[in-house]
Amino acid sequence: MILDVSTLAPTASLGRCILGALFLLVLGSACQPPSSSIQSHLRGRITVAPSADSSDPYRDVRVLVLRPAGRRLDTLGHARPGPDGRFQIPISAPERGIYSLSIWGRGGRTQLASTEYVVAADDTASLHVALPTGGEGVRPVSPENRALRAYRNAMAMYQRLLTRRLRDDSPSANVQVQNIRLTSSVLWSLRDRYPGTYAAEFAAVESLSLLEGWNDSLIVARARQISPNSPRYGDAAHIARRAEARLYGHRAALTLLDTLEARASGPRQRAGVQAARIQAFLDSAQVKAALSASQQLRTRFPRTPWARGARRTEHEAAHLQPGMMAPNLTLPTLRGDTLSLHALRGRPVVLEYYRPGLDLYALQRPLRNALYDATRADSVAFVSISTEPDTLINHAFLQDRRLPGHRAIATGAPQGPLVAPYNAAHVPSWILIDHTGAIVDRYRASDLPALRQRLVQLLRPQAPTPSPQPLP
Repeated sequence: MILDVSTLAPTASLGRCILGALFLLVLGSACQPPSSSIQSHLRGRITVAPSADSSDPYRDVRVLVLRPAGRRLDTLGHARPGPDGRFQIPISAPERGIYSLSIWGRGGRTQLASTEYVVAADDTASLHVALPTGGEGVRPVSPENRALRAYRNAMAMYQRLLTRRLRDDSPSANVQVQNIRLTSSVLWSLRDRYPGTYAAEFAAVESLSLLEGWNDSLIVARARQISPNSPRYGDAAHIARRAEARLYGHRAALTLLDTLEARASGPRQRAGVQAARIQAFLDSAQVKAALSASQQLRTRFPRTPWARGARRTEHEAAHLQPGMMAPNLTLPTLRGDTLSLHALRGRPVVLEYYRPGLDLYALQRPLRNALYDATRADSVAFVSISTEPDTLINHAFLQDRRLPGHRAIATGAPQGPLVAPYNAAHVPSWILIDHTGAIVDRYRASDLPALRQRLVQLLRPQAPTPSPQPLP
């Protein structure tokens, strides 16, 4: 069941537009479900506390599972509870992933509660909610969604430790290593607690990224155990390649990539490994080899997301390598002013590209916010650019989500003037720029710990050069 949100009147309030759209979605019983490949099921019961006014807004409750689909809202499943509050929803999704589960009252006009929800093949979840929810929230129960909650809890713990450490003027190296080891171990253990689940596979790769720069041998050993079906298999290859290169050099890293590609289960995973090979050549200044590997990726895996990024390898090799001056951007922010990257020189800049609703960004945003909270606005500038050109979708995403810093929307993505200069079609991604305006490095979702380490180094006061002493 699909609604094109671009048809909504731009002069109407955003809240009324979206609520009205959802109301139409619920009532459109004649619509056919979207074509899909993943079938799941949700059942449960919605009750209203005796103290609540049963006529408003808790009248005529609806339960929906939604996803943004470009300029549309795609209803993957919906139900209207019976007189006893019980409901069942067959869910059809295009792929395994994290979607939005929400409860609406007044026939779909008032949102009462919402949460993240994993849709995976043959995963049956239960949901019991008492309205109003108060502080209890909405917690669907299934192996997939238990794993997501465990992942969230582990990352929340790490976020607290990270914020505390970055605010400490003289952090202890031993404490830092202990915190990283603890969080990495917890994330890796989700593979055994929730085997084969979507969030556990994310967590396994996240455990590798936390260890980067601290235990390269363990990174490589764990990377060899990552499921060949993992949606982040390519990210694991990127992290392991860097670790192996630090341990044994460039040739050993390429051999490791050969091994990981042989294990990969499908074209998407193999394309991710080939993308890591391209980056390996770029990092070692072998531009011709990088361009050749890019051509091979496009030829072998033309329909994968990695192939689209490979087409821009030549631009990245020529203009976006560490040490090169960062291209200037002049962007209109959502606050209504105009911002220039050149005007921010004198302090580091974290330039962020993201897309609302993307699972990978939703999972990484708390760590990004922790970096922001641990720095001062006058010491680091955070500039976030959404590659989703639709303003309605962007405002809906930002309405209930915290994303501090300068924010802008890139129109005409991916070839628009805010995206093309930084080859930012593959999101989320971050570019760290130093106080002189030079590129420090580019970071993908799994590289946030490395971004944190480099940012801390940039902010660390430099010891003054000692004055020469007069000769006796």
